[in-house]
Amino acid sequence: MIERDPLLRRIERDAVLACGAMALAAAVLARTHLSAAAGVAGGGALAWISYLGIRGGIDALVGAAETRGNPSRNVAIGLVKFFTRYGILAAVAYVIMARLRLPPVAVVAGASSLVVAIMLAAVRSLRRDSGASRTK
Repeated sequence: MIERDPLLRRIERDAVLACGAMALAAAVLARTHLSAAAGVAGGGALAWISYLGIRGGIDALVGAAETRGNPSRNVAIGLVKFFTRYGILAAVAYVIMARLRLPPVAVVAGASSLVVAIMLAAVRSLRRDSGASRTK
């Protein structure tokens, strides 16, 4: 699949970096070093699975609109993938919270890694826009 938006690629990369940085910080700062770092990584995995589900659903809808063949079949396959990913998301969340008993604050921190990446992209955009307006 060809990536149409380099901004999405940058946000994905930044989300992975943010999750890694938060996991490292949790390992250093928390009393339960390994458990906190694993919680952040688990939360990051939850966010990633959710992101892939949303992106996959949107890609299926856009692909169905662009192709001529059998669009209803393409949409059906895309929706099956979409809901399968959310089933996997529910299973991973259950394992993280109920079986592994990872710290909920660490899991929420990891799940917020995508939000952190989007905020970084917004700050970059604001800086770029304000720098362009100063030169005019």
